[in-house]
Amino acid sequence: MNRFTKSITFFDIGEVIFKKNKKASRLRISIKNTLEINVSVPIYVTFNKAEEFVISKTPWIIKSINDIKNKVKLNPVDKGKAKQVLKKKLDNICDKYDFKYNKLSIRNQKTRWGSCSQKNNISLNSKIMHLPEELIEYVLLHELVHTRIKNHSKQFWDTLDLYIPLSKKLDKKLKKYSL
Repeated sequence: MNRFTKSITFFDIGEVIFKKNKKASRLRISIKNTLEINVSVPIYVTFNKAEEFVISKTPWIIKSINDIKNKVKLNPVDKGKAKQVLKKKLDNICDKYDFKYNKLSIRNQKTRWGSCSQKNNISLNSKIMHLPEELIEYVLLHELVHTRIKNHSKQFWDTLDLYIPLSKKLDKKLKKYSL
C-alpha cells in the first residue's frame, strides 16, 4: 500500500481497499463477484471521511455481498456449439420482427451478457446458453433493439417493451445470474 491506497478490515464486512482517484468526483463503493470491496476516493476527500462513508453504507454493502453470494454462477459453454444455437435463435427473431445485424460473435466474457457495436455487430456471452429461454430471448432482443437505438434511454426501453413486455423485470431476473 502507498499513500494513495489504504486497506481497512471492518468487523461486519471484511477488508475494504480505499484508492485515491484523480478522476473521481464522489465516493464510490464497488463490490466484485469475488467479494472484493473497493472504494474510489476523490483526491480532496480524506481516508477518514471515506471510512465514515463505508460505515454509513454497511447495511447496503452486506445486502450486496449476500446478493452476490446468492447469484447462480454459470460455467462457460463451447463457443462453437453456442454460436450454432444462438445464431439460429437470433435469425428467427430477426425474421419475426424485421431486425438486421451485421456479424455475430460468441465470447466467454466476464462482465457482459451481450453487446451491439456501432456497426451492428452483435457479441453474445456463451454462458447465455445456461439461462432460461425467456432470458435468452430477452438478451437477444435487447441487443437487436440496440441495432436501432444505441443507448438505454426511455425510448430504448419502450421499444424493447414492444417486443418483450415487462423487459425491465426480465433485466432484474437476469441480475440473479453471475458471469
